[in-house]
Amino acid sequence: GNETALCTCPNTTICEVFQKGYILLYPFNTEYCLVCCSVLYVMWKNVGRRISHHIPHTKSKFKLQGVVFGPLLGTSAVIIGACVFMMYQIQTTSLVPNRQVFVIYYSYYIVLLPLMSVGAVIGTIIHALEKKELDTLKNPTRSLDVVLLMGAALGQIGMAYFSIVALVATDPRDLLNGLSLSYSVLLIFQNITQNVFVIDGLHRQRTPPGKEEDTKEEQNREASSQRRVSVLGLGQEIRKASLSYIHTYSHLSWKRRVLREISFFLVLCNIILWVMPTFGAHPIFENGMERSFYGYSTWFVIVNFGLPLGMFYRMHSVGGLLEVYVTA
Repeated sequence: GNETALCTCPNTTICEVFQKGYILLYPFNTEYCLVCCSVLYVMWKNVGRRISHHIPHTKSKFKLQGVVFGPLLGTSAVIIGACVFMMYQIQTTSLVPNRQVFVIYYSYYIVLLPLMSVGAVIGTIIHALEKKELDTLKNPTRSLDVVLLMGAALGQIGMAYFSIVALVATDPRDLLNGLSLSYSVLLIFQNITQNVFVIDGLHRQRTPPGKEEDTKEEQNREASSQRRVSVLGLGQEIRKASLSYIHTYSHLSWKRRVLREISFFLVLCNIILWVMPTFGAHPIFENGMERSFYGYSTWFVIVNFGLPLGMFYRMHSVGGLLEVYVTA
């Protein structure tokens, strides 16, 4: 109100916290609006919709029983990705970014993306071998999931395509250019294979839980409620829980077991691949290779179009993969 151009904050630490915090919370604001639009669209499509009463409704719950290797591999990918991300952030905030940090970043993706693609391909093959019938009933939520997956994937595929054109036209024999080229090609392949796996899994009918599993769980609950709480009883509970976990893992068919392992692994991988670009890791813009080929303005528009879609794609893929995990 006093017509001054500068405003001095009395506490610079608090000002810096709010400044950094707003930048970190901005992606959540964007994706919140996208999720609200999706939910409102589903509500609008469900107005006046009738569902046949003869269709059996099975309510599946999310349980970690029956998965071992997926969480281990996924947790390893998350930990390594977090270390690469912190290293990248430290190096790129310096005045002269180190070329080696871009090599490490692209190398991490070049190792992780083929693993995710192979897992998605194996899961798609298992879906084809299963005896489950396709659920062809009209479902606005599932239709929207498919459209969002396909549409959001165009962001990453578009950036990767323009990056491939720029790298092939310049010098693909350079180490950093070769890594970036491999990253772009693998990213396109990973998006396609994951979309096929998720969409195929969403169209599979739910498997109702077996009566034997329900009876055993009921017996376990009754036995645990009757046992007294003591040190010896606690040890027995831990042993019983471990035996129950091993029994559940061995009781699942190999197809369901592999599908759950793959789905959980892909969930954790998509989480770390969402975290890294969301909180500031943008080598596709900061390495300067594509920017020098297209020019600052053109490449800035391409990145600003593709990055939000890419982040939304990773977040939405987590929801689809969890659905595939639960229905496996």
